[in-house]
Amino acid sequence: MITLATIVFGALTFSVLALFYWRERRFRGRSPFAVFTAVCAAAFSINLLLRMFPAAAVPLTVALDLAAGLISPLLLHVVLEDRARPVRIAYYAIALCAAAALALDDLDLISAPFRDQIPAVMLGAAALLGLVFLRPASPLQRWYRWLLLLTAAVSAASLVERSALTVLAPDYLLLAFFCVTLYYRERLLFFDLLIKRGAFFAVALAAIAALLLLERTPDPVPLALALTAVCLAAPWADARLGEIVDRVFLRRRYPPSEAERRFLNELELAASQDDLRARAERCLADIFQSAAAVWFQPKPEPETPGAGALLASLQNHGWAIVKARTSGIPYLSDDRRLFDSLARTLAVTLENVHFREREQQLRLLASRAELKALRAQINPHFLFNALNAVAGLIPSQPDLADRTLEELAQVFRYTLRKSENEWVRLDEEADFVRAYLRVEQARFGDRLQVAIAIDPAALRGQIPAMCIQPLVENAVKHGASLAERGGIVELRGAIEESMLHLQVCDNGPGFPPGFSLSQSEGHGLRNVAERLRGYYAGAAGLGWESAPGATRVWLRIPVAPPAS
Repeated sequence: MITLATIVFGALTFSVLALFYWRERRFRGRSPFAVFTAVCAAAFSINLLLRMFPAAAVPLTVALDLAAGLISPLLLHVVLEDRARPVRIAYYAIALCAAAALALDDLDLISAPFRDQIPAVMLGAAALLGLVFLRPASPLQRWYRWLLLLTAAVSAASLVERSALTVLAPDYLLLAFFCVTLYYRERLLFFDLLIKRGAFFAVALAAIAALLLLERTPDPVPLALALTAVCLAAPWADARLGEIVDRVFLRRRYPPSEAERRFLNELELAASQDDLRARAERCLADIFQSAAAVWFQPKPEPETPGAGALLASLQNHGWAIVKARTSGIPYLSDDRRLFDSLARTLAVTLENVHFREREQQLRLLASRAELKALRAQINPHFLFNALNAVAGLIPSQPDLADRTLEELAQVFRYTLRKSENEWVRLDEEADFVRAYLRVEQARFGDRLQVAIAIDPAALRGQIPAMCIQPLVENAVKHGASLAERGGIVELRGAIEESMLHLQVCDNGPGFPPGFSLSQSEGHGLRNVAERLRGYYAGAAGLGWESAPGATRVWLRIPVAPPAS
């Protein structure tokens, strides 16, 4: 059982890494470790096939002879790297001749003398050559020296007396060489393959072995059902085991989805570039448990961050870096993917901050017409969230993703068409708001409920363009999306005493204590109030009532628009 487990683990581990190197085009770079990994994957896989299909023993044994014959020279190549090239070439030739002799012997074409001793002699020769030409100057090379000594001793012992230990020892030594090399040269892959995947493999193997030991009845049905249950539970167990390894051994505070949510929520509160930089550095340091730094252009590219650090470009807007952990726990490939994702989010948020800062400058310098055109633009962050929602829907709900794209197109068609118009009919504005809310419903799913009730008599009324959408956006962003048991947004409209009454309600936490229009830049209310005051003077107004679970913002607009 232990031997079979070793062969299965070796076949899976070497094969996964060989596939990774193939995708990374490492074989084109003539990397000896990549080739060594591929040949070991072939050897372990053929050995496994031999146990599964004994009827095909002859062709499989020949293939195993050829694959195993390359392992010794490749091992020497990995250990010596670019040193002693003539010695390595000569040893490749000798090893290939020995492998060909064993293959021909298995085909009964020749009789190879001392065929049982040839593998041990070749492995021992590789170990001795490595010890002669190796100059230990790094931790990896010192590990190589001890493993080569052990390999030479095992080879000598197998020549004296063949036993179960000397037959199995080369397989374990190959795994040891592989693990040590992978740890020092590909530390991210080492932890992903041998910590996470290795732990899952060990748990799965233990579960299957326990079933085989406990199930001794001749009826195969209970055993088949038990194995089926183990297979169905494997994805869940893999995810939970990965979380345990993340939290206990790798000291990760948050899973990737939670880390991205926290990071985005923190960045959305930034009011300036300096505030954004400080928030990003603080949040990155909290997520990765190490010091973080963020540079925005026009500062130059940062210096080399050092071994073990994470560095990412902010899409030509700057750089972000997380330094190596003082605890010595390395960053894995999952950390790299998460960091790259957070860097992209930071770049998009920085663009939004630039947009808001340009808008503030235009407020001070531009004319009323320029300011009105700027206010008519939808927040780019809404587009970012909408496209993210569509991307998430495409695999599982393609029809809903298609409808959401149509609604998003309607929102931006309306924005472009009406950005130059000061007045629109209420029914046009209501259709625009419906499309906007459908996009938000696609994003939030069942967590957002929408209700629109407008008196038909009010639909022909003229109102300032895009005076309702900021109120609805505020209700979604600062209200319904924060409701604990699902959010609700309602839009109501009616004519009362020659005045058009419009109100937007939500069940969010309400406005902060002491809220006033002078503080409402982030809520969209101040812009609407200023426009109403500019169009109607004191004839129109904006008001609100706010309490946890019940917030209402209303507009009172004369039915007839003022004369130009």
